[in-house]
Amino acid sequence: MRDLLEVEYNQKSLLYILKRLEASYGNEQEEKWIANSAGYYLEALQKELRGVISRLDAYVAEKAENPASSG
Repeated sequence: MRDLLEVEYNQKSLLYILKRLEASYGNEQEEKWIANSAGYYLEALQKELRGVISRLDAYVAEKAENPASSG
């Protein structure tokens, strides 16, 4: 669950970055920097989300194999 909260936090951070990009429209240097940051955040979010989904899949598969151990 903590992993999903971290992904949510990073999504909010990305939203902040995109709002900064919108506010800096016309300042080409800052636009490039913010766009680069947004790209980095998207890659990091994808990696985190893949990891969370993988761990969740493994947990569900384990519980499906051993339903008695779900105590």
